[in-house]
Amino acid sequence: MADAAPAIPAWTLAPAQPADRAALAALIDTVLAASPALTRAQQALLRAHAEDHLHGWLDAAQAGGVSCHLLARGPQDEAVGMVLVREHWQLCSLYVAPDWQGRGLGRALVHAAWRASHGRTDRPLLRLVAAPGAEGFYRHLGFRAVRSLQTLPEGFVAMGLPLDGDDPFT
Repeated sequence: MADAAPAIPAWTLAPAQPADRAALAALIDTVLAASPALTRAQQALLRAHAEDHLHGWLDAAQAGGVSCHLLARGPQDEAVGMVLVREHWQLCSLYVAPDWQGRGLGRALVHAAWRASHGRTDRPLLRLVAAPGAEGFYRHLGFRAVRSLQTLPEGFVAMGLPLDGDDPFT
């Protein structure tokens, strides 16, 4: 009896490239439009935030401020997910296409972000601000609510995951 071949992931992760900007913007729009937990005002806030990141990520990367900007591609080379981490401690953007949610892609992107940050900052936590409806996902990955020094919009929660110690995803 032959051993089964290892499963090949349905996606590939690679650094995002300048040519990916339009695909990333379209992915963000698709995810936000399909997020029932978000009001239109929250969608607009997140869209503006994401646009700022898309316009500034190349400059930040050249200055050493972006630790990780990964794009996940599906089997037809389509953009199905993305993650952006700044300065090896601030997870700024995580988007997974609606049809790809629940398949482990979000977890894989956060794990890649954690690995890209681990041991590269004196900050104790990989921090993020969870949008309404996303807090449970991050809690499932081990993130906990933390105090924020800034006033957050209603429904948003500051969260952190320790960057020291063993890999929490294994």
